[in-house]
Amino acid sequence: MAPSSMARVSGRAGPEAPIDLVQLATNTLGNRDLEVQVLHLFKSQSSSTLERLACETDKTARLDLVHTLKGSALAIGAERVAVVCENLEGRMQSTTEPATEGLIAAVDEANQYIRDLLEG
Repeated sequence: MAPSSMARVSGRAGPEAPIDLVQLATNTLGNRDLEVQVLHLFKSQSSSTLERLACETDKTARLDLVHTLKGSALAIGAERVAVVCENLEGRMQSTTEPATEGLIAAVDEANQYIRDLLEG
């Protein structure tokens, strides 16, 4: 199969989807192999980031983790994850231990979508 966008192949694009497949295709120039690679990378990196965030006590390091995750989310079109990261960054400025349950839920939703998309 020639390189093509998952957005056109999967039929799962839509405003309710945790990942904007059109944005993903735009960011990867429609290269399906690259789309698959960055989705796998996000799934791995986001899980690792959540684990590190749970153990990290340094405020600056925590902010860096959340900020990096936000950038990764934007790169694959995971807008909900990016918005939750943005909100969490703001709360981290004023609170020593802001709740991360919303971030965990958003990442879990995006990663489940990725699993369904890639294995489906």
